Amino acid sequence: MRLKRFGIIWTTFPDLKMMNNDVKNLNIVGNMACLRVFQKSDISDTYVSWLNDAEVVKYSNQRFLNHTIESCHDYLESFVGTNNIYMAIEDKVSKELYGSITAYIQANHGSADIGLMIGSKKSWGSGIGFEVWALMMSFLFKQCGMRKVTGGTLEVNAGMIRIMEKSMMTHEATKKNQELFDNKPVDILYFCKFFNEK
Repeated sequence: MRLKRFGIIWTTFPDLKMMNNDVKNLNIVGNMACLRVFQKSDISDTYVSWLNDAEVVKYSNQRFLNHTIESCHDYLESFVGTNNIYMAIEDKVSKELYGSITAYIQANHGSADIGLMIGSKKSWGSGIGFEVWALMMSFLFKQCGMRKVTGGTLEVNAGMIRIMEKSMMTHEATKKNQELFDNKPVDILYFCKFFNEK
């Protein structure tokens, strides 16, 4: 079944138990970008270079790791047999890969936590980050039946904070001086939105 609402097109499935079978056909289309299931073929030298680019992963703990084709294959494999979602972000027209977005789902609690990486620097500042975040949130609420969606970031990551605030998420909690950034303690800010919130 395909559903179009608020300019968003996606393929639906009845419940989370069906997700592992039907997510292969998932296609979520926005105005600028679309989301589709992340494939092994998406793991290229370019994709790996994004994960090893200090500027791309500046605010992520990925900056402490050395990524390879093999480590990316292992990460993709970790989604098999779970309800978690790993999606490729691509240009709506050219199909050029811009990055990836994940949702870690706790089905028993009806909650999901979103993670985002926009690796293609030429797309930075275009609004694609906000669009795909909003697409994923809508999908989790309306198609997966989540009651709560969350996200978190370092207090110094102004761009990510703007995305979550623009998505009408509420600042829920702070872990004070939780991590070191440039050798200085910084807070992690957690945001959330419930299904019944506008």
